[in-house]
Amino acid sequence: MQQGFHGPIYCTSATADVTELVLRDAAGLQEDEAVRARKHPERGLHQTPLYTHGDVDNVVPLFKAVAYGDMRQDIAGCSFRFSDAGHILGSAIMEIGFDTRKLVFTGDLGRYGRPLLRDPSPITDGDYVLCESTYGDRLHPMNDPQDDLRTLIINAMNRKGVLVIPAFAVGRTQEILYAIGQLQAASKIPKVATYVDSPMGIAADAIMARHPEATRFNLQERFGTGYLNIGCNFVTNVQTQQESIALNDITSDAIIIASSGMATGGRVLHHLRNRLPRPNDTICFVGFQSPGTIGQQLLAGQKQPRIMGVPIDVKASIAHIDGFSAHADRNELLRWFGNFQSSPKTFIVHAEPGPAASLAAAVHDKYGFDASPARQGEVVEI
Repeated sequence: MQQGFHGPIYCTSATADVTELVLRDAAGLQEDEAVRARKHPERGLHQTPLYTHGDVDNVVPLFKAVAYGDMRQDIAGCSFRFSDAGHILGSAIMEIGFDTRKLVFTGDLGRYGRPLLRDPSPITDGDYVLCESTYGDRLHPMNDPQDDLRTLIINAMNRKGVLVIPAFAVGRTQEILYAIGQLQAASKIPKVATYVDSPMGIAADAIMARHPEATRFNLQERFGTGYLNIGCNFVTNVQTQQESIALNDITSDAIIIASSGMATGGRVLHHLRNRLPRPNDTICFVGFQSPGTIGQQLLAGQKQPRIMGVPIDVKASIAHIDGFSAHADRNELLRWFGNFQSSPKTFIVHAEPGPAASLAAAVHDKYGFDASPARQGEVVEI
């Protein structure tokens, strides 16, 4: 909008709610950073936010919610339809029709058989496909991540300590809460208090409960109206900074879920700074950790990472569960391509060169599609 755009922004209803949540959170972080930058210009931080809460107030009314499956003619010269991508709440595959040609853009594709979100929608025809390939050369573990979480919780409680789970506020926090709740319902883990120290994650729980059209089942029907903890019991939602600080005094029999998932910011940094030196505590990462992040450093065995500018001794147990990934792996991506009854020209995007090339070759070998990694600067005429 700062550059003059005031047109409609089409998205699913759930995406509209999630996007507003994320934009407001990011605006607040940028505004806080700008205040610190102006107080300490020598640090070289950005003194002007990229956007503010005011900008978010202006852009939110532009969102135009579109239901899954509706074929729309809102834009002159083309039609479009959203189908469930199964990646995060509200994610969508887009089909765009231009006269006799159709482009399919996957966005991020989710996995099959996930407990909270539906499978990626099958698309049967198209002339062109743009498909992600984040895990284009890898397979997810075959074991059930809920079983891994059960073992982790039991071991962490046997250590008479606290389990800290860095988790992204949108998507991963809800999956972890649901998994803990399922383990509780089956009496597979001991009674343990769970603290969700993420105001954004708490808000995302509520958004998920409001959108049964974007979930595998109606959360409010299954767990009760107004129940926001995705089936997990003994949960305390931590909102204020003072409540978060008070968690430092807990020494055992507790799980703390806090963002961010790669420990690149957020309240989890304070918990890591406090918990890493404690031999009885456990830190478990539940997703991919990008190179250079604190999460990656800890999983690589670094014994004195710098957290908030301070070197911290690592005495806590460090663990990793990979099966909660929200991205389709190589076989799942190939499974999705198997729904096509046409042979679309396929461009592989959203990955490092290796995974992209690997998936393109696999799509060609298995289905005979003209598939290749998209090249930077390449122009394709439809």
